[in-house]
Amino acid sequence: MHCRGWKHDFEGGNIMIIIAFFTEIGTPKTGLSPTVDVWTVDGTQVVNDQAMNEIAGGFYNYDFTTYDEDEDYCIRADGTASLSGADRYVYSTNENGATGKILKFLKNKWEIKGNQMIFYDDDDVIPIYTYNLKTKNDTPTEKDVFKSVHT
Repeated sequence: MHCRGWKHDFEGGNIMIIIAFFTEIGTPKTGLSPTVDVWTVDGTQVVNDQAMNEIAGGFYNYDFTTYDEDEDYCIRADGTASLSGADRYVYSTNENGATGKILKFLKNKWEIKGNQMIFYDDDDVIPIYTYNLKTKNDTPTEKDVFKSVHT
């Protein structure tokens, strides 16, 4: 894949810098006017045909300022019709999307209630993951927990 994104914080928010690399028959291609499209994995388009900036040596970037670290995205950059075949489009996903979900496990409220471990969303009210807790003999328990089973 030749399209990547890096996230960084700015003034309390997040931005993802999308970087695309274009070639023409294997040679880095400069002087393009590429555009980028971004969708959430449910198909909602959140960036539509936005211009990318040329960096140098075939690299181009776009500042994705509405990036949400808890969202999973599909990203496609179009090097324009001046490129053909496999050279025209590059694509990727944000590899940090799953990280946002993992962070919910670490930073949000969780509790053991009965024989279930419950992880909550950012509001600390709505459960997002529930696991049944069991002993090594596969008996439900809230003591001597050996494993958890996603419900």
